[in-house]
Amino acid sequence: MLPDMTLSAPAVRRLGPADADAMAALATACEIAENGEPDPELVDWIHLGAKREAFSAYGIDDADGLAAYSYADLEPGQAALEIDVHVRPGLDLDLGQPLLRAAREAAAEYDATKPTHIMANSTAPHICRWLEAQGAREIRHFWRMAIELTDTPPAVPEPPAGMTVRHARDEESDLRAVFEVTDTSFAEHFGHTDERTYERWIEHWRDRRGYDTSLWWVVEAEGQPVSVCLCIAFDESEPPNGHVGTLGTLREHRGKGIGSMLLKTAFAAFHSRGYRKVTLGVDSENSTGAVRLYEQVGMTAVNDWPLLEFPPL
Repeated sequence: MLPDMTLSAPAVRRLGPADADAMAALATACEIAENGEPDPELVDWIHLGAKREAFSAYGIDDADGLAAYSYADLEPGQAALEIDVHVRPGLDLDLGQPLLRAAREAAAEYDATKPTHIMANSTAPHICRWLEAQGAREIRHFWRMAIELTDTPPAVPEPPAGMTVRHARDEESDLRAVFEVTDTSFAEHFGHTDERTYERWIEHWRDRRGYDTSLWWVVEAEGQPVSVCLCIAFDESEPPNGHVGTLGTLREHRGKGIGSMLLKTAFAAFHSRGYRKVTLGVDSENSTGAVRLYEQVGMTAVNDWPLLEFPPL
């Protein structure tokens, strides 16, 4: 008769800044398996988050290194607490169950009144089904949109009549004005909260690899900022690409061609630096007509991310 043997559960450990590269490598392997290409924005977010105390991450190791990880982003000022979980391609997704639980418990301990959100790839329906089996439900879709630039340099458009465009100045008074435009212009967007502060916003931008205000544009009317386009370069992606992180216009100045002018200005700037691809993320149900604007300047949806919500623990 064989002895009674009980397999022990895999050990979960806390991850820290020293694990950022391993987390990014695992996330990239998952993205390539699911989408056929890496996600430089996710890699950037992992490296940014790993520096912060509000980023609670957990991992499971095997003989080949980090086999799975999860995190809970506990940064103040968010309408929902974002979590994520990745399991190395080829391994059983159930390896992620204790990690998902750890992230959800961290979120609940931080603020049990806020919803917990997680994104998945629509190209990996088995992962969406697994998350739903853990209690999540799909509530929305976000898209990555992209444009592939030709070798012909795009023209730099003129600003609308009565308006001027300039680069943001890397000084507090101007950066505060940029924050006010972004915060006000996104007031009606899904997930916006009045809890956001300038201090946290600028800290996040400055901590990002590639922070460069020469890729930030400000449109002024009568000397006052009314629209901004904040971009970043992902030099470590393959191939490198430009990314529009924020495009916001005050409500009273929409419909004047500012958004398309800023996007084309960004395309031209990225092209001059050797980039041939520019991306951005957008809520597919955005009520301000953003998707239509992006399509009008030649961008198309290349990724679809279902957003799922977990009930309280």
